[in-house]
Parts: sequence; structure tokens; C-alpha cells
Amino acid sequence: MHRRIIVSVLLIGLVVACNPIEKFRDPMKAFNDANRAYRQAISWSEFVVAATFLKEEDEEKKEEQIEHLNKYKVTAYELRTFTVVEEDVRVRQVVKISYFKTDDMVVKSMADDQLWEYEPEQHTWQLLTGLPELK
Repeated sequence: MHRRIIVSVLLIGLVVACNPIEKFRDPMKAFNDANRAYRQAISWSEFVVAATFLKEEDEEKKEEQIEHLNKYKVTAYELRTFTVVEEDVRVRQVVKISYFKTDDMVVKSMADDQLWEYEPEQHTWQLLTGLPELK
């Protein structure tokens, strides 16, 4: 009787412990999680957070981009196209971003062509194409 309880507890513990490992086995699930977090950061005009998804880049250039982007507020972020370039390695998507500059309040839109790449050693997806260029 005690043995069954111990085995049951151990099996439940194993299932719970292995759940995070599933993310490492399924890069596309990891992409969905990263893409959702990036989309939320851009949608809330949290460009510092969005910049954490960029592949290693010149820090000074990144800071300049963020300073420029902080003059804008995003009003919408909509997925237009999604293509798996290489299974579990590269994804390309085009999103429509609507935004306005805080000092003129005119809403504009732009297409942001994004290329994402999976980094297997870190189990993360990184954006290769940089932050959106709002003008």
C-alpha cells in the first residue's frame, strides 16, 4: 500500500519535472512563447523588453533605437504572414504595426518583416531583423 503511494508520488513528480523539458524538445512551442512575449512588449511600447529578443547586437546602436522608439506609441500589432523557413530553426513573419508619434498623434502603419532564428544551445528564439523602424 505504501509502496503504491510512493510510486504514485514519484510518477507525478516525474511528470511535473519533465514538463519544462518539453519546451526544449519542441522549438516551435518555444517560438510561440517568445513571439507572444515580443508581441506584447511591442504592443505596450515596451521597447527595452522587446530588445531582449534581438540577436547579439551593438549595445550603443540598440540604445539609440530604443531612445528613438520611445517617442512612439503602438496602437496595434497584427500578424499578416507566417512561414517556417527551416523546420525548428528559422521562421519569417510579417506583421502590421500601427503607431503614432507622441507629439503629433497621427496614426500610421508599417509592415515589419521579421526573421527569427532558434538558438539550440540556449533554447531560445532570437530576432535577427532588429526592432521595427517607426518613422
